[in-house]
Amino acid sequence: MDLRRFITFKTVVEEGSFAQAARKLCCTQSTVTFQIQQLEQELSYSVFEKVGRRMVLTPAGKLLLPKVRELTRVLEGIRQIADREEEIAGDLRVMVGETLLAYKMPEVLKLLRIKAPKVRLSLQSVNCYAIRDALLNDNTDLGVFYRVGHDEALHKEYFGQQELVLVASPELQDVDFTRVNQHIPLSFIINEPQCVFRQLFESTLRERKITLDNTIELWSIESIKRCVASNLGISFLPLFSVLRELESGELITLPFSATPMTITALCAYHADRTLSPAMEIFIDCMRQSLGEVHSECLGELSSHLDVKS
Repeated sequence: MDLRRFITFKTVVEEGSFAQAARKLCCTQSTVTFQIQQLEQELSYSVFEKVGRRMVLTPAGKLLLPKVRELTRVLEGIRQIADREEEIAGDLRVMVGETLLAYKMPEVLKLLRIKAPKVRLSLQSVNCYAIRDALLNDNTDLGVFYRVGHDEALHKEYFGQQELVLVASPELQDVDFTRVNQHIPLSFIINEPQCVFRQLFESTLRERKITLDNTIELWSIESIKRCVASNLGISFLPLFSVLRELESGELITLPFSATPMTITALCAYHADRTLSPAMEIFIDCMRQSLGEVHSECLGELSSHLDVKS
C-alpha cells in the first residue's frame, strides 16, 4: 500500500476539504482526488461520500481514521529515531482541565520548552468529561484532568490526590454546612455543570438536604475566587488553587466533611496508541514537575467519580 494515500486521506479529514488538503500538501486538487480514488480502489471500499456539497466520511472511513492516525504517528517516530539524541520535534495535542492548567501546568510547560523546544504544542482547556471522550475518540494525544469513570481503553499515570475545600469570605465564618436539613441563603459560585468538584459538592448537598439560593456559573477560576472574596457566595475548589488567597486572608475554609474530600489528577492517553517522542517527553516533564504516583491501564476498580470522602 502507498503510504502517501493514507497521508492524503488524513489531511483531507483534518483540513475539511479536498481543496484545502491540496493547499497543505502543495499539490493540485486533482492529485488529491486521484490519491483518494486509488486508496478506495486498493481498500475495496469508499472512505468518503458526498452529502449535499460536502464530502463526509463513510462508516468505513470513520473506522479507518484512527488506524491511519496511528500509522502516521509510527512513521513520525521512525523518522525521529536518528534524532532522538538531539532535539525532539513533532506535533503534540494536549487537553487540560482549567484548574490544572492554571496552577499545575506552568512549570511542566516551562520544562517542556527547555527540553523540547521544537515540539509544536496545541494546548486546550476543556472539562474532564470532554477530555476523556476526546482521548477515547482519538481527537487528542494526551489529557491532563481529574479522573472520571474507569475507562479500560485509557492508559493513566496518576499525579496525586488533590484536596477540595469549601471557601468563603471571612464574613461568612459562622456558616455551617455540616448540619443537615437546612436552607442556606447563599449563592454557589462555580463553573459549568460537568465540573467534577461541582458535581461532588452538589451531590453532598442533596444527601444532606441542604439548599442554597442559587448557582452562579463562571468559566474563570480567578473570577470565581474574586466573587467569593467579595462575599457574593461560596465555592468548592481544589486546595492548591486557593492557597494564595487563604494565606492572605482573602478567603477562609468552611468545615464541610470529617475527612478531606479528594479528586485524582492524572495524565492519560489511549491504551492502543504508540507513544510518540513528543508524548514521552511531555509525560516525563510532568513526572519531574509534579511527581509520578503510579501507572494503570486495565482492570481498575473505582467509584463513579473516584472521589474519597
